Amino acid sequence: MLSKLKQLIQFRIKTWHVSMRGWDEQSARVLICLEDSIWYWLVLEWAWNKVSYLCHWSDYIKLPKFIRNLEGHWDDDDPEYCATWEDWYGDSIHSFFHCNICDPFFQWVYKHKEFFKAWPQWEMTLAEAKERFAHDPEVWKWVEESLEDHKRYDAEKAAEEASEKSD
Repeated sequence: MLSKLKQLIQFRIKTWHVSMRGWDEQSARVLICLEDSIWYWLVLEWAWNKVSYLCHWSDYIKLPKFIRNLEGHWDDDDPEYCATWEDWYGDSIHSFFHCNICDPFFQWVYKHKEFFKAWPQWEMTLAEAKERFAHDPEVWKWVEESLEDHKRYDAEKAAEEASEKSD
């Protein structure tokens, strides 16, 4: 009886997962793996992905000055360091929400998802992935957007360094 109940509660769902590693077009690789997860971890991940939109939108919620000026020891690793809320978390609730609510929950869920175990996993170059995903433009669109974000970041970083050198 208990084994049947356990099978019912812990049935597994197989899903395809596409991710990317690397930074530029020469080193970037597209990774495809078949995940095998217990259903409730997938439900929690999906639900929290929806809640994480709050994390991103919370950057627009600016805190009042009296909260931003609160001083405290925010770093557990360095209890001597004293800073204002604004110096440590910024001027919105975003960083606080992200560091103390969003990320710990994702880390707890991901710890139980059994990433990179024995299921099949493939790694492709960008050219191979573009050819393989010709039928699914959504996947390839995501890869191109990620590469564009990386290029934009590199350009911003180079501009910052150039402006620092010129000053």
